[in-house]
Amino acid sequence: MRRPSIAILLVGLGFAALPAEAMPHDHEFTPPAPFQLLAPAIGGVRAADPAPAYLTAARIAAVGDGALAIDADSGALVLAGADGAARARLAIGHDAGLLAYDPVARVAYVADRRGDRVVVASVGDDRLALARSWKTPAEPYAVALAPDRTTLLVATIADRALVAYDAATGRERWRAPLAAEPRGLAIAPRGDRALIGYLATGTVDELALAAPHAATHVALEAADGTVARGAFAATFLGDDLAVTSFQRDRPSGGEFDEEESTDDRYGGSFNPPITYDLAFLGRGRADTVREIDAVIGAQQPRAIAWDGARDMLYIAGLGNDLVVRVEHASTLDVAAFPEIALLGKGTFPGPDRCGPDGLAVTPGGELLVWCSFTRSVVRVDPSAKKPLVAHGPALTDSVLDDEQHTGYVIFHTADANVSGLGALACASCHLDGRTDGVSWLIHGHPLNTPLLSGRVVGTAPFKWDGTAADLQTSLAQTVERLGGSGLAKRHLAALSAYLESMAPVRAPSRVPDQVARGRALFDASGCASCHEGALYTDGAQHAFAGTLTRTDTPSLIGVAASAPYFHDGSAATLDVVLRDRGSVHGMLSPSLALSNDQLADLRAFLESL
Repeated sequence: MRRPSIAILLVGLGFAALPAEAMPHDHEFTPPAPFQLLAPAIGGVRAADPAPAYLTAARIAAVGDGALAIDADSGALVLAGADGAARARLAIGHDAGLLAYDPVARVAYVADRRGDRVVVASVGDDRLALARSWKTPAEPYAVALAPDRTTLLVATIADRALVAYDAATGRERWRAPLAAEPRGLAIAPRGDRALIGYLATGTVDELALAAPHAATHVALEAADGTVARGAFAATFLGDDLAVTSFQRDRPSGGEFDEEESTDDRYGGSFNPPITYDLAFLGRGRADTVREIDAVIGAQQPRAIAWDGARDMLYIAGLGNDLVVRVEHASTLDVAAFPEIALLGKGTFPGPDRCGPDGLAVTPGGELLVWCSFTRSVVRVDPSAKKPLVAHGPALTDSVLDDEQHTGYVIFHTADANVSGLGALACASCHLDGRTDGVSWLIHGHPLNTPLLSGRVVGTAPFKWDGTAADLQTSLAQTVERLGGSGLAKRHLAALSAYLESMAPVRAPSRVPDQVARGRALFDASGCASCHEGALYTDGAQHAFAGTLTRTDTPSLIGVAASAPYFHDGSAATLDVVLRDRGSVHGMLSPSLALSNDQLADLRAFLESL
C-alpha cells in the first residue's frame, strides 16, 4: 500500500495549523485518521489470550482500584487511589527508569537509572516500603518480569546489556549484549523471547531467553528514503504478534512547493520530515519475523498498553497529548476505534499539558495515563460514547524550577510556535535529550543532530559552523528553520534554562587502566589542543575538508552516546573517526601511527567522558 503523504497525516489531529496565506500552494490537506494500516493485517483469526501487564516495561501499573507510577522528574514511586490522590510515596532517584508490578507478590521492580540498581518495593493498600535492592550494570532503564514471575529482565542503556536476575534474590543468571540506546522491553507470554526497542538504531531485537540467547535483529522497514528512530515502547499481543511504536525520519527529499527553496526546511521540503508509526511484528515460517506498519496520530509515542481482555491497544503521544485506541488489535480485523482521547488542557505551553509517557489498563477496562508534565494520573473511561477523562492532582513536586519546567514542556511539545503545522518538537530530533543519529539536509548541507545533555553550558558558540553566539540565538534560528511562528523571549529563556539543566549522559563502564592509557594517547596525539578543558572544546572553528568552510569544535562529553560523528555524520563509529575514514581529515598527526591496541585504549578513554 502506498504510504500517505506526510502533509496529509499531520493536519487535523489537534495540531495548530498555519494560516491560510502561509499554506503551500497547490496542495490539498485533509484530516487523517488516527490509525491507518499500510498493508493487510497479519494478526490471528481470533483475539489472542490476555497476558499479564508485568511482561512489559512501563511507567505506570494498575494496582487495585488505583495506580502505581514511577515519576522520572522527581524520582518518586507513587501509589495513587481511585481518585488520583497520593496514598504513599517512596524515593527512588531522579531520572528513574521504568517498572514492572507483580500483583501476586504485591511488589514492584523499579529501575533506578542514575543509581545503577533495581529497587524492589512492597506495595500495600496505603503504603510503599523498600524491600531490597541490587546493583546492575550502568544505567538500568527498562524492567520486565517473566511469565512465571521468577526472572526479572533489566535493559541497561550505558552498558548496553540485557541482564536476567533471580527476582527473589537479585542474583544474576545471565546477560546478553544489546545495541546502543535500548529503551522498549517486553517478554512474550510464552516466556521464550524478549523484544527490545532502540532509540537510534532503526531496529528492534528479538532475543531468545534460553541459552545461548541468540538475537534476531529486525530492521524496521524503510520507505521512501526514511529511517526509523525512537522505539521507546513495545509489547506482545499474544505469543506470535508484537508491536512497537516509533518515528520515521526523512533526512532529505520529499515533495517540493514550486515557490519554496529546497534548503528552507528540515528534510528539504515543506512537508514535515517526521511521521509516527506502529509496527506489527508477526512470526512467519521458519521463525522469521514479518512486519507491517500503520501510521498513527500520536506524536512521540512513548507508551503502549494492551487490554487483552478486550483486545484494545492504546498508544500515547507525548508530543501532542493524544491517546490512539485500536480495536481488534491482535486480529485480522484490526482497526482504529472511532474516538481518541485528548488529555491536555490550556494553551501553549500551558501548565496543564499532560505529556503522557505511561499507560496501564485496569481489570475493568479503564485506561490509566501517567502525565509526565503534571506528575499526575489521568483516568479515562473508554466505555462511554465519548471517552470520559478525569484528571487527578499532582502527586509529587518537580525537581525543576518553574522556568525550567516550562522549558521542559516546550521541548517536548509539538506546536505551531515551534514548527510548521505543529508537526515537530525539539524532542523529535533530540530524543531523550540526545541525538537521533540523523544528518538532516539544512541549507543544502547534511548536518548531524548534536547531543544536548551535558553539552550546553559553557560550550558557546552554537551550530556546526559556530554562527550562533549564544543558546537563545541558536534556538530561535532552529525554530525558524522548522517553520515555526516563533517563541516569545520568555519561552526562549525557559527552553534555554531547561537545556542547561540537563545532566550529562552516563558513560559506559570501562577498565580504568585502559582509560588511563587512552588519556595519555589523547594528550600525545594533540587532541587536547582543540578538545580542551572540562568540556573538551576550545569554542573555536577550524577548517577541515568537508561540506562546511569552518566547523565548530564539539564537546566530547557523552561522546559514546553521540554517534554518528562529524558535522555530516560521515563517521558511523569512533573507530572510523580515529582511523581517519570520515569526511574530516587531518585531526590526528600523520606521524602518530597507532596500533590496534592503542586505538582501543584511545576509544575507551573517549567513551569514558
